Amino acid sequence: MSKEIFINVNSHEKRVAVLQNKRIEEFYVERADTVNLVGNIYKGKVESVLPGIEAAFVNIGLEKNGFLYVTDAVSGMASYEKLLEEEAGEEFGEKPEEHKKLPRINEVVKKGDDVLVQIEKEPISTKGPRLTTHISIPGRFLVLMPFDNHIGLSKRIEDRKERDRIRQIFERLKLPKEIGFIVRTVAQGASEKDFAREANYLLRLWQQIQHKAQKARPPQLIHEEHDLILRITRDLLDDKVARLEVDSKNEFRRIMHFLRIYSPQLRSRVRWYRDRIPVFEKFGVEEQIDKIYNRIINLKSGGYLVFDETESLVAIDVNSGKSVRGKNLEDTAFRTNMEAAAEIPRQLKMRDIGGIIIIDFIDMEVHGHRKAVVAALERALEDDKAKSKILNISRIGLVEMTRQRMRKSVEGKSYQKCPYCNGRGTVKSALTVSIDLMRKLERALFEAPRARELFVSLHPEVAAYVSSPEKNMVKPLEKRFRKTIRIVEDPNQHLEDIKIDIVK
Repeated sequence: MSKEIFINVNSHEKRVAVLQNKRIEEFYVERADTVNLVGNIYKGKVESVLPGIEAAFVNIGLEKNGFLYVTDAVSGMASYEKLLEEEAGEEFGEKPEEHKKLPRINEVVKKGDDVLVQIEKEPISTKGPRLTTHISIPGRFLVLMPFDNHIGLSKRIEDRKERDRIRQIFERLKLPKEIGFIVRTVAQGASEKDFAREANYLLRLWQQIQHKAQKARPPQLIHEEHDLILRITRDLLDDKVARLEVDSKNEFRRIMHFLRIYSPQLRSRVRWYRDRIPVFEKFGVEEQIDKIYNRIINLKSGGYLVFDETESLVAIDVNSGKSVRGKNLEDTAFRTNMEAAAEIPRQLKMRDIGGIIIIDFIDMEVHGHRKAVVAALERALEDDKAKSKILNISRIGLVEMTRQRMRKSVEGKSYQKCPYCNGRGTVKSALTVSIDLMRKLERALFEAPRARELFVSLHPEVAAYVSSPEKNMVKPLEKRFRKTIRIVEDPNQHLEDIKIDIVK
């Protein structure tokens, strides 16, 4: 399978598209005013401790204080296992200690304490960033865990010989016993020299962070995670990628310098794109990006998906549409659901959707069909770097799942709440606005008995409805109050707006 990475850079934003066989599989955006915060390390000061929710609020110098749950503030195996789970890994070496009962948050931190924390999740909506004291520093092959002393290995490295080879390498490496590491999936095939070089680099980086933190006065940024382009280079560029093309000379140089340190053998796959045609246009990416924001996604069978993103969850509705390939209703539903189960994970990755997700598959009566759809969904999610958890499909076709969310979705970064419908997604009909108008006119006429006439400005659609001969809605009010009401069309006015001017 042909995998390619294309990067478009301008003064306002950086965009990255990961293509598999010419189709977008992943899409990322980072803008100048909304840079990535996840992974940044700060020295902060505890502003308040709330035992009721077992959390503390920490000032790290951002607009909103970060919140630190007790589970993210207590040292121990919980933090290591949490990150290991996200990396789809398993521990080897010594057995972890038994879990102990958690202390209360006010036993862990006090108001006014200085704490070294890392952003785990970006601020989303009204929430501040989620923080952790369980620092982790990712490299290309390894993740350094300075407060845990275990070694973990990604489960996605499936070859038993390769797993044994890596274990043997770590047994030979003279690494500090009080510090832990997680071996990432991309480390398959890496040499002992690669592991030693990166481990030493991460250890030196941690020493620098400790040194800076000791001298810093909170709140202060101690260590900044790589920007989007270097994170993509570190995490996604491997032997399976045929090429990476970037249309910025400066970014091309940064990538090449980065790879000189981490993976010199991959530098030949990186190209500086110089054509006059925009890189996303040249390789058919722009057209695919436009479809990412579509609420409705058509399936090849004739069925379609409907995405509705709300504050609390994302609802995905599967519809058969024009799909008639099946022998009967059950077969059509099964075929459409199987296609949807393969497409939904791709859409989740492209849109970078996380949190609670509810999928409403088409109803199926056969138990084996429901089981097969869930299995297909799980298979399609295997390559997703974000951790997911799926519950079984219900009798009415609903699947509940969660997907790791660390930042706003692509839609959340690109759109704001509609100032006209205030996020409802709908506006009042012309009839509803007309009825509202009648109430407001009646009130205005009662309050201004000496008015000679009233001028009412309306959207043309509403004005036409109110003034139509069969409706003529203002006539009864004119007769009742013996006033003249003049309707004025304003094409620049919003459909729901009503402006009444009284002439005395």
